[in-house]
Amino acid sequence: MSNKKQLPEWEKEFNRVKNNSIYFLEVYYNQIYPDKKVALSKEEKQAFFDKYKGVPLFEDMDKWAAYTKEIKQLKNEGYEDWEIL
Repeated sequence: MSNKKQLPEWEKEFNRVKNNSIYFLEVYYNQIYPDKKVALSKEEKQAFFDKYKGVPLFEDMDKWAAYTKEIKQLKNEGYEDWEIL
C-alpha cells in the first residue's frame, strides 16, 4: 500500500510472502517444486487466501479509512484479494 514505510526490498518481499498464501504458492513453491506444482481455481485461491490472510493493524482511524478506500478502489478495478495484498 502507498502508506507503508520504505522497507528494504527483501523485507517487503518477506512480508508479502508471510501474509499472502497465494503469492507464496505461485512465486515460491511452484518454482522450487516444479514437479509438485499446485494449480488452483479462482474460488480455491480465494478460500486459501481467506484462510491464511493476516489482519492489518492501524495506529488511527484515518489510516484505516485510507487503507479501506484503497482496497475498495482496487477491487472495483477488478483486482482479486491475493493480487492486492
